[in-house]
Amino acid sequence: MAALEPQRLRDRIAASPDAVLVLVVLVIFMDMMIYGLLIPVFPEYAPRFGVDESVIGIVFGIYAAMLLLFSIPMGLLSDRVGRRPLIVAGMLLLALATALFAFSTTITHLIVARAVQGISAAATWSAGLALLSDTCDPARLGERMGIALSAVAFGTVIGPVVGGLLFEYLGYTATFLIPAALATAIGLAVFAVPVRTCRQERSGVLPRGSLFPLAAAAAVVVAVSGTYGVVDPYLPVYLHAAFSASPATIGLVFAALAVAAIIAQPAAGRVYDRHGGSRYLVSGGLLLSGAALVAVMQAPDLLLVAVAVFALGVTLSCALVPVMPIVAGIYRGQGSQGAAYGIYNTFYSLGLAAGPFAGAILVARWSFSAIFLATSAVLAAAGVLTWAVIGRLHWR
Repeated sequence: MAALEPQRLRDRIAASPDAVLVLVVLVIFMDMMIYGLLIPVFPEYAPRFGVDESVIGIVFGIYAAMLLLFSIPMGLLSDRVGRRPLIVAGMLLLALATALFAFSTTITHLIVARAVQGISAAATWSAGLALLSDTCDPARLGERMGIALSAVAFGTVIGPVVGGLLFEYLGYTATFLIPAALATAIGLAVFAVPVRTCRQERSGVLPRGSLFPLAAAAAVVVAVSGTYGVVDPYLPVYLHAAFSASPATIGLVFAALAVAAIIAQPAAGRVYDRHGGSRYLVSGGLLLSGAALVAVMQAPDLLLVAVAVFALGVTLSCALVPVMPIVAGIYRGQGSQGAAYGIYNTFYSLGLAAGPFAGAILVARWSFSAIFLATSAVLAAAGVLTWAVIGRLHWR
């Protein structure tokens, strides 16, 4: 009788939407925590590789490029084989990539490790978000996706802080080997629980009549992720150059961005689920994000920078969260949730890749201020455009 208890517990976890949410949150959190480890470390460690600031954008951009290339195939594959195998494989690949970082001695090693990390993220994000959508009441999907995105923010805040502290006190190798072991443990935990999975023999990447609404969703997601793609690699360098900020201090500034997202994303999801208002959330969020980014560059000290960064985290969250249930709704009944979140991740990674690579081009010709001001202009233009488009599409 006692032998049946572990099996019953696993079955209860597998059948519980709340337990599925916890598993997905852990997986996404781990991916983003490891993504953020390099943020405070690279400005200090780059001289040992003999590279300049422009290479930072390339290292960060490789992750997004792999996410861009593999998200749709991984989403479609999760429809064929189920969500859990893709999540487990993704977590083990993440552990491998993190271990590669620990033993990197050249910039080429870093690029290879970042590429493997991007492939693992394509698997875990596409399958994990699809699993969440499979097991969630559509009327609560905005809130659940907001909670999942809060795991992104929490990983973002923990990653730079942990990366900075581990690097200062334990050295480069431990900064990555410890998280690699944690990623392996989470992958094994997902493997041990028989999570309900969805298989679909046929799924469409572009359901009929979806091109225009998907293009609108893509514009929003690319604008938001492109902003993160600029902020993640270049704000640490700007803070180091303008304020002589240490890795630990840079991590604390990024903590303000993440804490704002942790608070704002579930709240934005609840507002959308109950009242709609995507036009105000999305367009207003984009416009105010542009203003917040200008404030970041105008702030005369680190405290005011952190306040402006906090505001940026709130406004970007308001713009992004409603898009996730909107994309799910486009595919519900016409295609598959694997394809839906594969294409969502493709949108997100497109911006995440464009930001660092565009920044690498701009930083070679102009100042860091020019990069952030150009990003502000893009956000403002996207906000004005989406106001008109959302009205035409009649999104709730």
